[in-house]
Amino acid sequence: ESVSDQSTEELRERLQEVTEEAELLRCELEVTSRHLEGKHEALKILQGQSILDRATSHTKILLQKSEERTKALEKEVNGLQWEITYNQMHFKNFEQSWEQKYVRVCSEKKALSDSLGDRVREVQELRTENTAVSQQCLELLAMLNVREQRAFQGTKPSCTQGREEDQGTVLELAVLGACQCPNVREACPCARSAAASRKQVLQLRQELEGHGRRMEEALLMADAFRIAFEQQLRRRSDHFLLLAETDRNKSRPLRPEGKDRTASLSVAQRLRGLLPSNTEITDDPTETLHKLLDLLSDKEEALAHQRKVSFMLARNTEELERRLKTDYMLQTQVTSPPHCSSETDTCKSNHAAQVKHCRCASDWSWNNSGPE
Repeated sequence: ESVSDQSTEELRERLQEVTEEAELLRCELEVTSRHLEGKHEALKILQGQSILDRATSHTKILLQKSEERTKALEKEVNGLQWEITYNQMHFKNFEQSWEQKYVRVCSEKKALSDSLGDRVREVQELRTENTAVSQQCLELLAMLNVREQRAFQGTKPSCTQGREEDQGTVLELAVLGACQCPNVREACPCARSAAASRKQVLQLRQELEGHGRRMEEALLMADAFRIAFEQQLRRRSDHFLLLAETDRNKSRPLRPEGKDRTASLSVAQRLRGLLPSNTEITDDPTETLHKLLDLLSDKEEALAHQRKVSFMLARNTEELERRLKTDYMLQTQVTSPPHCSSETDTCKSNHAAQVKHCRCASDWSWNNSGPE
């Protein structure tokens, strides 16, 4: 029994040691399994990272490109923001300038309205004064007897000639008012004839200017049609020359190379000598001839254009000179009043000289505006 007890105890101890060893081995196995699982997971992570590195190389390039694009877009946005701020400042300055102009115009309008009100008040005062004076005149006429009233009516200016003379121009009124004839209460017939002649001269001048404008337009249209017709004729002539040369080349037999070749070469050399230095020179004399014809047509067109421009400038200068002469004549005529009653012959001679000058000017403009 003691032996069996010892053996059981030994077995128990051994079993306990074996169990402890098994638990240690189980723990070590769990640790090693966990370690292996961690390594396996780390391996998977590394594999995933390698796959991601391989797969994201293109994405990195795309990201770099997108970053470059974003930088470029940021630069553009900054430039646009600067332009917007500059435009806003410019618009503010423009708005301020327009506000200043509007304020200035409003002030000018207010000043003009004030001056207009003053003028209206002055006109009203003058009208009241006129009514008062007319009332006084009527009262004085009522105080006079019949004979004195008839004498007063005889001294008044005649108003039976209608409203046509009252509706005259300012120039006619100036001429009629400038008459300084002695012992005459109204404008003399010479002054009236001078005013009528001046009005007629103005009408004739306006008609002459209208005829000159219409003639200039007609001449410009004629020049345009002439240039187009000449261009068409040149094209037709070039076409006919080409056809004639082709027919000549077809119908011409072969000739021995001798004096004719030397003559054609000399002609070709002369034609090439006429061409400018910057043109391409070929061996064919027909091409050089066509180039010379083209250059000639270009020069003719340039000359026609220069002639037309010079004609227009001459017409403008003539018109300006005529306007200056007419302005000077009008100023001299307005500043020098006519003494018509004592110098009727001089007035008539001046009127004849004015009419002659107008006719000469019209003839001169007509001759200058004729065809070239």
